[in-house]
Amino acid sequence: MPKSKQDDLNEEPYTHDEMEHEEPLIEAFEEEELKNKSSGIRKLVIRLVAAVITVAMIVQAGSFLLEHFSLDALRFMSESEELTEDGSFEEFEKAVVTVQTGSGHGTGFVISETGEVLTNEHVVRDAGQIHVAFSDGTMHEADVVKSDPNYDLALLHISDETSFPALSLADVPAEAEDRVYVIGHPLTHSFIVNTGKVKESTSSFQVIEITNSVFPGHSGSPVLSVGGEVVGVVYARQQGGEQSGEGLAVPLHHIHSFLDD
Repeated sequence: MPKSKQDDLNEEPYTHDEMEHEEPLIEAFEEEELKNKSSGIRKLVIRLVAAVITVAMIVQAGSFLLEHFSLDALRFMSESEELTEDGSFEEFEKAVVTVQTGSGHGTGFVISETGEVLTNEHVVRDAGQIHVAFSDGTMHEADVVKSDPNYDLALLHISDETSFPALSLADVPAEAEDRVYVIGHPLTHSFIVNTGKVKESTSSFQVIEITNSVFPGHSGSPVLSVGGEVVGVVYARQQGGEQSGEGLAVPLHHIHSFLDD
């Protein structure tokens, strides 16, 4: 006999326990809300950190590009390429080194085959380890033999026992209007050669003023005569006025005095 609709409904009656549902406590809603808020805050913090890192990377990349490809950098790179394309500075470059310390870098140059290197005192001041890198890619540890902050000169010695290419110191000081060359490692560049001349204003040779443009990293660069002899050591650049950016160098007689003491 067919079942009635009522029979269908009553075939498997629900128990009282199955029909009742326990009401969740208010604390459960509060805990869930706190979890959602915590998750939201965590996501916000992650996004903020990511944004800060991204901005920092963009700023760093922008600074690198401005430094590496600024108008001044492009100008001295172009000048260096023109001066070195015939290979006439290759032998001099072999004796010029990058002086690397924990706080930065400067330039230096070898003055004896036994590995004596001349640079600025401020380049190696308070340096722990010092390394010098050559144009062929080799790198050596070096120690400070002596230094003089008054002359802003420091003499280093390479610890490895081998023979090194060296530059010769001139016997005669540079004079006004003499053509000079600077080889150094400005900014993020290496072995850049630029040309200029000795200016008339030499302050009685307490300092040599040269028209060569110098930049951070040039400190300790040799100032070479047309004959390739060292007539000075770059230690700073002029600030302000029409001469802004032009080089200042330790003169030859101070170099000889420092080495002879």
